[in-house]
Amino acid sequence: MKMNKKGFTLIELLVVVLIIGILAAIALPQYFKAVERARAAEALSIFGTIAGAQQRYYLIHGSSFADEFGKLDIDFTTSSGTAASGTSFNTNSFAIAIDAESPHQNVTATRSDGRYTGYKLTKNVETGAITCTEGTGTICPALGY
Repeated sequence: MKMNKKGFTLIELLVVVLIIGILAAIALPQYFKAVERARAAEALSIFGTIAGAQQRYYLIHGSSFADEFGKLDIDFTTSSGTAASGTSFNTNSFAIAIDAESPHQNVTATRSDGRYTGYKLTKNVETGAITCTEGTGTICPALGY
């Protein structure tokens, strides 16, 4: 009598599920960090635009940086679709702000939602230095700051 075996045994299926689980456990954190690096690139792009506008303002107005976005020669649209004004505005991922303390040379981007909420990127417009600060210490090293 010939038995015709078709399909997989329960052990074979469990081994495949285990392998997929291990791969997912390794790959998902790396995926989330890659997504966060892309979001941080958005903030760095905004920093570049603001830094250029602040430097132009500095040259035109004699040794001082603008204390609000409305004084710069650029226009930003907030996440709600309105023009940015005052000292801060929100994008979909960050709260962007000009340093309230004179000489207003720092621009900060604070992560406002998502998996890594709360870390802050800061660019010094004068020196070009970028720093990252956070409470838990998990994403700044992945961003390279």
